[in-house]
Amino acid sequence: MGMAASQARFLGLTARKTNVEYEGQQINQQRTTLANQSANYYNQLLGMSVPVPPSVADYTKTVYSFNDGALNNTITSLMAEGNGSYRVSYLSSWTDDFAIASGGCTSIVNSNPDGYFVGANKIKELGETFKLAQVAHKIEGGDGAGNRLDANMTYVDKNGNQVQLVEATYDRIVSIIGKEPQLSDYTTQGLVINYKNTQCYSNVSGTTNVGIGHMEHNLCRLIWGDGSRASVTSSSGVTVTNTTLTDGRTDVISLTNSGWETNKSDSTSLQLKERLETIYPDTYQKLVDLYVDTILYLNKNKSNVSGMDIKKDYYSLSSENYDANEITPQKLFTRWENFWNEVTNLSPEKIYQEAHDQWQQKYDQYTNCYLNSADYSDKYYLTTEFFYDGDDKYLSSLTSEQLAQLYDLEKHYQRLLNETYGEPDNGWYVRYVENTTSGEFEPIFYNGDDMVNGTADENGNIRSNVRTYKVGNQKKQEEVKNAEAKLEQDTTGRYISLTLYDENGNPRTYALTTETVTDQAKYDDAMNQYEYDKYLYEHAIQEINAKIEITQAEDKNLELRLKQLDTEQSAISTEMDAVAKVIEKNTESTFKTFG
Repeated sequence: MGMAASQARFLGLTARKTNVEYEGQQINQQRTTLANQSANYYNQLLGMSVPVPPSVADYTKTVYSFNDGALNNTITSLMAEGNGSYRVSYLSSWTDDFAIASGGCTSIVNSNPDGYFVGANKIKELGETFKLAQVAHKIEGGDGAGNRLDANMTYVDKNGNQVQLVEATYDRIVSIIGKEPQLSDYTTQGLVINYKNTQCYSNVSGTTNVGIGHMEHNLCRLIWGDGSRASVTSSSGVTVTNTTLTDGRTDVISLTNSGWETNKSDSTSLQLKERLETIYPDTYQKLVDLYVDTILYLNKNKSNVSGMDIKKDYYSLSSENYDANEITPQKLFTRWENFWNEVTNLSPEKIYQEAHDQWQQKYDQYTNCYLNSADYSDKYYLTTEFFYDGDDKYLSSLTSEQLAQLYDLEKHYQRLLNETYGEPDNGWYVRYVENTTSGEFEPIFYNGDDMVNGTADENGNIRSNVRTYKVGNQKKQEEVKNAEAKLEQDTTGRYISLTLYDENGNPRTYALTTETVTDQAKYDDAMNQYEYDKYLYEHAIQEINAKIEITQAEDKNLELRLKQLDTEQSAISTEMDAVAKVIEKNTESTFKTFG
């Protein structure tokens, strides 16, 4: 090899060696970078939290509950206040058997001028009033029972006779049973005062026999005053008979003064006589006894009575015997005074009240009644009743009372529907459908807006789905907060009874039921979250491991390349040594040649 060629070869090898060394440095830097990346990946693995599955115990708690009739109550919080007092909140749950729920949709509702129909069945407006009529019922039975009245209060009975009824007004009732008693009809004081103001009354003297004659004058006006009585009988059984005069008169007859024979009693005497005889018969009997004893005395002692001529032909006595010790002027005058004192002090309230009560009982039988206008003889009472005259099978089967109950029930349904779904502009409708299993009719409700706004064909068939609603069961809850309570515990610390207080402070104790309850929903949610977190964790591990594997593979490739470079560098170094020896040998040879 020539000198120049050897030197050129050496320079080329030197350049190659330098390149190999530089590439080796680059590879080492890359490996260092990969090592740092790998360390970061491992640090990420070390920093990741391992998901932990949820424990059922974390979602399980002890629940206390108690029953109060149809209410099932669950205690939601307990706060102790000391001295055994607590503040308790509890959740009351019950089932509403008459709640309104969705009933799905019906396919076709037909609309025509007569209303809405499903098939041949008309949909009734919910809460619509049934027809009303007054029905006359004859008291004590008879033709009037069950007949509807027209606007003129008339009806035709079973015999084809038209009966007109009139209201039993106060005046009509009074015309039948008599006028209503008044307290003034039972008092005697005013009549007694008027009677005592008569001239004859003042002539009665308690000191002379002449006064006994005047006593007879006064008493006869209260005995024979209206000419309706022929005789009177005393409590002792003595009868005084008023005989007929020769001219046929039976007017007021004073047996000691024929001047009375042509005059009937004045109105004052007649009013007092009627009041005493009809209202106070016991007191009037005392008057009769006094009169009879006065006649007995005058009859036997007429010669001792100055100026008194007893008219024997005016009367007759059933007995003329009496005990002189029993009937004396002094005793007659005393009885006279006592009689008028008793009449003056008569208390009419009790008698009036008894009479008014009897009258009221008669009156009450006519209250709210109607009478046969022909003679008021028949009494009727009227009832306002519902009736249905359509074709609906269910409604036609109901009595008036059942229709009234259904009307109230429909109003209740209407309120529930409005509260639950809002009040539609076109109201609610109902159709009663027979349950083929139970045989009972159940209401199906329709929203009027759905039918008005539904898409209809040329025949009026509303073909867009019309929603329906029905009566169903619905669970309801209401929470009672912060109620004052007392609780009792057993030896284990478990609560066994609860005492609550009503609005009046009255206690009521309930037995507590203990139950361990797991909130399965929350536990399931936690388990789902765990599974999701576990998936993310495993996915992240897989991603990091994949990156680590890639890094390791890249580092392995770089390591192999580095080894190749080491081999190449060794070969270059060996070759450079050989070239250097050739150059050295050539140099020595050249110097020797020219040396």
